[in-house]
Amino acid sequence: MSHSGKTKKQFVRLTKSQRIQHIILVISTTLLIITGFMLQADRWFISIFGSASETIFWLRGIIHRIAGVSVTIVCVYHLIYVTVTKDGRSWVIDMVPKPKDVVDAVQNMMYMVGFKKERPRMDRFIYIEKLEYWSVYFGMFIVIITGSMMWSEYLWPKFYMDVAGAFHLGEATLAALAIIIGHIFSVHYNPHVYPMNRAFLDGMIDEDLMKEEHQLWYEREMKKIEDSQAGVDRNG
Repeated sequence: MSHSGKTKKQFVRLTKSQRIQHIILVISTTLLIITGFMLQADRWFISIFGSASETIFWLRGIIHRIAGVSVTIVCVYHLIYVTVTKDGRSWVIDMVPKPKDVVDAVQNMMYMVGFKKERPRMDRFIYIEKLEYWSVYFGMFIVIITGSMMWSEYLWPKFYMDVAGAFHLGEATLAALAIIIGHIFSVHYNPHVYPMNRAFLDGMIDEDLMKEEHQLWYEREMKKIEDSQAGVDRNG
């Protein structure tokens, strides 16, 4: 409900399929980060758990591999999804970077430091969301390839394994920082939606937030509603 007592319009931000893909990706990536960085703190675990640490690290390896397979499956599914489904094609088309994104980024920074009085009029996905989305493709390509190499280490010379390990750890560190500092802060600690943006759960965005952060998308969706209503009135 709005402050005036009127019910706010709700618009679909994420479809059911998109929400399921997102949740699987979140759970799998979280498990990968936790179980992956456990290896970097192996001495700490051994000093605390002693003889039990061997069992803990055996379970860590199993969980890490299961999460890795889950991530790979959801990434492959997503590639198919954005290729063969209407919603998927619409999603990836709207995610394509445009020159306007650069202008929006500059203007939004000027707005945040007080040099502009109004935010730029942005579309369905803003420049930060596009950057996050395409960086996932880049990051997942690296970790899936290097992870597969490390899983089948007996097939590769030591030099290749050393390179794969360095890339795997480096990309995992960048991904963890991007998720914790970038995504969680910008999505869940955004003052407009704090403490949580519920779109990943219910798939909806309310009218006020849509008008403020995705004005061009809002205007386009409202025009569709008006055109549809006008068609019903004519036929009625």
